Amino acid sequence: MRKLLIVIAVLAGLAMLTLSSSCSGRGNSGRGSLVASNSAFAAAQDVPKESKVQPKEVVLCKDSQSDKYGEVPFNHENHATKSYSADGKSVLACVECHHTDQPAAGLKAPLKTGERDVALTAAVLAAADSKPVKSCRACHLQAGDDSAPLPTITYPDKPAPTKLNNEVAYHLNCNLCHDKAIAARPDVKARKVPGSNDCLPCHKPAG
Repeated sequence: MRKLLIVIAVLAGLAMLTLSSSCSGRGNSGRGSLVASNSAFAAAQDVPKESKVQPKEVVLCKDSQSDKYGEVPFNHENHATKSYSADGKSVLACVECHHTDQPAAGLKAPLKTGERDVALTAAVLAAADSKPVKSCRACHLQAGDDSAPLPTITYPDKPAPTKLNNEVAYHLNCNLCHDKAIAARPDVKARKVPGSNDCLPCHKPAG
């Protein structure tokens, strides 16, 4: 009986594989693309509130409130190890994004909060006594989440402080960095790296 159940399970799996191939309307190359895509997302993970492990890939904005723009696959490993500075000559410092992970004495406006005695690096994080890194949403909450006060920033041309919720904080940091790289390096623009006005290259369509 047990052998029969195993055979049935195997046949069912083969049937599903055949069905998915025929429904795709593509040959072996199409099926390969589907497997590669699924593998990429299998490697992605939910972002914990804090961690001492650097992720390779994460999926941001899973709970997007937009009716147009959905989640954003983000390759943390590339941004942490490749020459992604605006001039393309150096690796981004961790504190470019994790801005609270540096000494308060070295902060430049508009940054206000520093929570480490030394600036965060991969080596600092790997130390046994190092505290974990908080995720962006630990401070920059989703719009409508009143569980904690939001960080704010006051711009010279705006009388009221701007609340730095999750959406605002991400777009400020990501867009400004991309825009600087596009302006400084023609090769970046040629490779169609998205800037402030390019939503869907980063976001998946909602729905």
